This record gives sequence, structure tokens and C-alpha cells, in this order.
Amino acid sequence: MTRIGTMAALLVLLGANWTNFRRPDVTAPMSLGSELQPSPEMQKLIDTFSGNWTVRETFEVSASRQGKTRQGTASFRVGPGFSGIQDYRSGGSAGSLRFLALLWWDQTAQVYRLLTCANNDGCSLRGTVIWEGKKLVNSWEETVDGKTARFKDSFVDIQPSSFRLVSEGSTSERTIWRVITEYTRIERK
Repeated sequence: MTRIGTMAALLVLLGANWTNFRRPDVTAPMSLGSELQPSPEMQKLIDTFSGNWTVRETFEVSASRQGKTRQGTASFRVGPGFSGIQDYRSGGSAGSLRFLALLWWDQTAQVYRLLTCANNDGCSLRGTVIWEGKKLVNSWEETVDGKTARFKDSFVDIQPSSFRLVSEGSTSERTIWRVITEYTRIERK
């Protein structure tokens, strides 16, 4: 068969079966059988964070953004496999941030795993996430100016309508990063 004949056959097949390739209706209510339930750990995250939020970031310690701010929105929703998806957008004197996070429960390790994507930085796994009492804490390490820096994001003061994210980073010598983000609920998803 010639290339033109192959392409024509492919187009006919796609045209005949186009309904199989439509995007599913993501606004339709999800019906779950009893066998499809989130783990208790994921249910806790879903109950705590699902919905839409306004955000305000304040840079308390930063090499280039100290004293600056950003405002925006964040939404948390349930994703495939009962993962948690956060879509975050903010802007202001500290610049723009476009951030996506995917969080899931690792039953074997008994921790949450976190994949983050930010601006033009691509995506990467970012440490582990655990509950420390009433705080949800993400810890990881990065190399900053040739030195190992330890970072910790702590979701604190968690209430039904608000919470704070305290993001801190330090090297062995000093604190290099401290950003406080205030989340206020717009609506529950």
C-alpha cells in the first residue's frame, strides 16, 4: 500500500471511530464501586485540602526576593489512583509562579510521595511528605551555590477555611529561604 493509501485508510478509521477518541465528560459525577476507595491516608488529604483557595506569599528570607509578595489561586482535586493534584498560579513583585504538584500514598514506605513541576524548571520528585501531629511536612534537599541545603514545607494552622504553608531552607551556616503562604478557601470542590 502506498503512503497516500495508508494515510487515507487511517483517516477513514479515525473518522469512523471518532467517538472513541472524544475527551470524557470530566464534569460528570464520578460513580465509584465499593472496591474503589481512597486509602485512609489519601482520604485525610482529600478531606483537608480539596477545593479552591486564594493564596498570598510573603518572602521573609530570600537572596533575590526578600520583602516581595505574590498573590493568586490554588486548587486541590482528586486525580487518578486517588492521587492529589494541586494547580497553583500566582504573581506579583516576586515574579510569576506556575506550579503543579502530584501527591500519592506509598503504602510500602508509609509516606506520601510528591512530584512537582514549576515554571520552566521541569518536574522532579521532591522528598517525602508525612504528618507530624497536625502538620503536613514535606522535606527534601537541594544543592544551592555548591552547598547542600535542607528544605521543609510545613502546612500548619489547618482549619476548614484556611491554613498556612511555611517554607524554609537552610545550609549548615544559615537560613537561606523563608516564605509564608496564606491559603483562604474560596469554595470546596
